[in-house]
Amino acid sequence: MADRFDFAPLLSGDAQRRAAPGRLVSASDAPADVVADLVVGQPAPEALPLQAMVEAAQTSLPDNPAALLYGRRQGHLELVDAVREKLRVFEGLDVDRDQILITNGSSQALDMVLRAFVDRGQLVALDEASFGALFVHRVTDRGAHVPWDAQGPRADDLARLFETERPALFYTIPTFQNPMGATTSLARRRELLDLCRRHQVPVLEDDAYYELHYDGERPPSLYELDGGTGLVVRAGTFSKILGAGIRLGWILTAAPLAERILPLKPDGGTSPFSSTLAAAFMRRHMREQMTRLCAIYGARRDLMLETLDEHVGARARWSRPNGGFFVWLTLQRPELAAEVIDRCRRNRVLVRGGAEFRMDGNDLGAIRLAFSHAPTADIQAGVEVLGRAIAAAAAANP
Repeated sequence: MADRFDFAPLLSGDAQRRAAPGRLVSASDAPADVVADLVVGQPAPEALPLQAMVEAAQTSLPDNPAALLYGRRQGHLELVDAVREKLRVFEGLDVDRDQILITNGSSQALDMVLRAFVDRGQLVALDEASFGALFVHRVTDRGAHVPWDAQGPRADDLARLFETERPALFYTIPTFQNPMGATTSLARRRELLDLCRRHQVPVLEDDAYYELHYDGERPPSLYELDGGTGLVVRAGTFSKILGAGIRLGWILTAAPLAERILPLKPDGGTSPFSSTLAAAFMRRHMREQMTRLCAIYGARRDLMLETLDEHVGARARWSRPNGGFFVWLTLQRPELAAEVIDRCRRNRVLVRGGAEFRMDGNDLGAIRLAFSHAPTADIQAGVEVLGRAIAAAAAANP
């Protein structure tokens, strides 16, 4: 057998930085029989429109060879139009075809926009805790987390950052934020946009959960408030509407900026096959699917909040989101977060700590709880274990 080739020293700088990616739970560490997985932020199995997708395939694929050929770099035009119709129906937005790019999930959308504005070594501003920290880290090691209050990212903190060093980009998830579950108020949205406009800092608005609205008010998007000038680039996804496996997302911005972002797209046209099916589904089932999803996830959210009230109580505080997939729990004793997470894991309940959402690894004394994918019995059992873990950690550290 030949000696193993030592490739490690030959990796690029970027590959070296990611050579040992962190994982929440490795295959060897994961309990064999998990009581509750409150980590996974993806659709519930019963929310997946499997039969409707079969019907979409039966109606859209016969005599349609384009579905199995290379596609347009911008994306399948029928799917572009489906995004336009969704924006019109649910938000009252009228946008043109040349303002939209179809991507391989919102992950590619976020990566493309970040690479369009950020060079290695440049600073990116992002939310206090953000799913986007992973994507920012792929393009630069410099991220500045902007603290949130009850209204959203604190404009005074962002202004102080701008006075010190102008970031290349402000990345925010303003609606049903991941992981914090919170939503930026209308007044704060206007304040942030005015600040970014004055300092010439472009905004990346990650809106993966915008349609999943269960109650209360949902402010207009940053893109809508800006009026499509190009200050805001908005990213969306079909992963929460149809299922993560569809791997389809989109970018919305001013047409001249979309034209500059498009060359950063490396594929030969985002899956014409998936796009054909998704467009056919959206034409027939868009409204009913949104209604169905909100009913399923709204009930799961209510159950998680009720169970937290019962089993955690005053030992922590948590968000009460109007939509999305997540509840953000902050311990009254934040120094116990790592021990609480470990106690949960040893009792076969998986949760995600706040450090996963920070560029600097600060755990914030917080835990993200995903209610979208877990069955209702698992939500109840998992939160009960979490409550016991918090109590045990406090008792062990008087």
